[in-house]
Amino acid sequence: MLTRRHLFGFVAVAFAAFSISAVQAADAPAANTSSISLPDFTKVVRVHGTIVDVAVSNPNFSTLVSVLSATNLVSTLQGPGPYTVFAPTNAAFAKIPAPLLNYLVSNPDVLKKVLLYHVAPGIKDLRFQFIPGDFKSVQGQRVYAKATQTNLRINNSIVQGKVIRTDNGVIYVIDSVLLPQFR
Repeated sequence: MLTRRHLFGFVAVAFAAFSISAVQAADAPAANTSSISLPDFTKVVRVHGTIVDVAVSNPNFSTLVSVLSATNLVSTLQGPGPYTVFAPTNAAFAKIPAPLLNYLVSNPDVLKKVLLYHVAPGIKDLRFQFIPGDFKSVQGQRVYAKATQTNLRINNSIVQGKVIRTDNGVIYVIDSVLLPQFR
């Protein structure tokens, strides 16, 4: 016949066995996590200088620097900020169909609106934006961001490489030019 004392003894032995196996599991070598790597868009590289200094020093942004100069936005992005900039590379500008690119270049006011759509006030840390979110650009329209396990999307553009933290903001390098809606 089982008494309370026997039952208590059985529970105590079972608990002790469970505790010992838990300690042994905790002492076991951890699983090999060296093969787990976070995507580059989750990492930040710190660079001294302004957003413009970074763009000027990188030949992949020569088109961006040219259009910023043509629209007199260089001095703005050299200011104290802080700003979040979605910086299209030369390859991103090359994706724009020639007639549209010619139109933008020949209409500085429209080009300026497109460029300001790439800028948001403040520093936006979007690296872990797994729930789709949006925020207002300096141009006035909303920009959408969503991260997955493999990429970070800004609208339909994909962030390339690490996030660049500058003295006056943050830069997300993107693979296509963001185009706002025009009415």
